[in-house]
Amino acid sequence: MPNAKLTPIFLRQLQKHKNATHAKWDKAYHKSSRTHWGVRAAFSKQVVKDTAQKRSEEELLTLAKDLWATDQFDAMIAATRILCLPQVKPSKKLWQTIKQFLKDVDGWALQDNMAPAAWKCILADEKLLDELNGWTEHPNFWMRRAVLVYTLPYAKLGRNPERMLDWAGQYADDEEWFIQKAIGWWLRDLGSHNSARVIEFLNAYNTQLKYVAKHEATRKLKPEWRKKIKQIN
Repeated sequence: MPNAKLTPIFLRQLQKHKNATHAKWDKAYHKSSRTHWGVRAAFSKQVVKDTAQKRSEEELLTLAKDLWATDQFDAMIAATRILCLPQVKPSKKLWQTIKQFLKDVDGWALQDNMAPAAWKCILADEKLLDELNGWTEHPNFWMRRAVLVYTLPYAKLGRNPERMLDWAGQYADDEEWFIQKAIGWWLRDLGSHNSARVIEFLNAYNTQLKYVAKHEATRKLKPEWRKKIKQIN
């Protein structure tokens, strides 16, 4: 089916799950200026799954771009979910699409829903980390935040976290709440298997980090590790 027909069909299927009450709540929760239909995640995922059956990778990428271009929140969320589908393999084309989408990101939901697509690209081609390095000084804080959110796999056991911790250290005195929250998120994941490195980082940047970063980083640490932190304030 040509995308000229696929996109409107997809949108009609998505709109069948409109929920005015949830749309009002969702719009307020995300502090969004976009139109919201209030489609709950389970319904959105099902429409994406059903539509993706027997579609080529090219069709899916084109559909995702069409949905993103609507500038409608639920359609854009669906677009990010399409990029994360297993049928869409890591490629230069996918990475370029992610970067294009990021230009329009103005909230955590759109950015975070796209994360699994970014992860598969970066893990398939670690030279992309050099590109992310350039984002660390981007004037748009959502681009700066993406550096940490899109490298979360490196907080897992078996991967080297040091480059990302260097980036987190660069962000330590960043005033933006979402950046501080992302630092804490990254450290929290690292702390699941390397508490000592988390404590080392927190003590090194103790005076720069905001409370939200420290709190998020330590909330799952065992008490014996928390005692090793200079202070949390």
